[in-house]
Amino acid sequence: MKILGVETSSLIFSVAVADGPKILSYRQAEGQGPPALLLTEMIQEALEEAKLDLEGLDGFALSIGPGSFTGLRIGVMTVKVLAWALKKPVLPVSSLEVLAHNLAPSPVPVVPFLDARKGNVYMACFAPDKEGALRRTDPDALLRPDEVLERFEEPAILVGDGIKSYAALVNTVAPAGVEQADPSLWTPRADLLCGIAAGRWPEALVDDPHRLVPQYLYSQESDIIGKQNHTPPP
Repeated sequence: MKILGVETSSLIFSVAVADGPKILSYRQAEGQGPPALLLTEMIQEALEEAKLDLEGLDGFALSIGPGSFTGLRIGVMTVKVLAWALKKPVLPVSSLEVLAHNLAPSPVPVVPFLDARKGNVYMACFAPDKEGALRRTDPDALLRPDEVLERFEEPAILVGDGIKSYAALVNTVAPAGVEQADPSLWTPRADLLCGIAAGRWPEALVDDPHRLVPQYLYSQESDIIGKQNHTPPP
């Protein structure tokens, strides 16, 4: 299956084109200029390198959050428009799951730990199976960082910019067995998104792109932004 993956939940956007598990092209860029234009250019470049056009895709993989309000809004709306125009399905994936796969395979549970502002973090937990592949054990949640750190009694590894934002707390509250991922692994990647999507195709597809909404977890912001960006079906 030829999939275009779009990841915009952080300050670094990424786009990948995959044919099943094989990555054909990858683009990553930190926002410069209008972010919607940046994403469009990245998509065009990735398709050109993969020697494909939009019509040649079987569908899209979309990182739906939680994460940056602005980035998610742009990513979701871009994919919604393309999917509707091309009549292609979309497979949505949690941005926290994409982030966790920076550390797959892993011998211990991986805990995304993203700064959500307002004294909170976005978190989830993914535990390894016998082969080290990560399987979700906790849903995406919005919690205080101390609530996350105090729940672990066994080894685990934190990944995400919440490690830096709440460094003093992490270094004093986290149990001894909780490690910190290298900062180079704190950003979700579209190539990992495509890998996750390839393993779930076609069971988790969304055929109606109008059903897709960013996952913000902050209910008030989600309600406001969702209303502003809702496009009614024709």
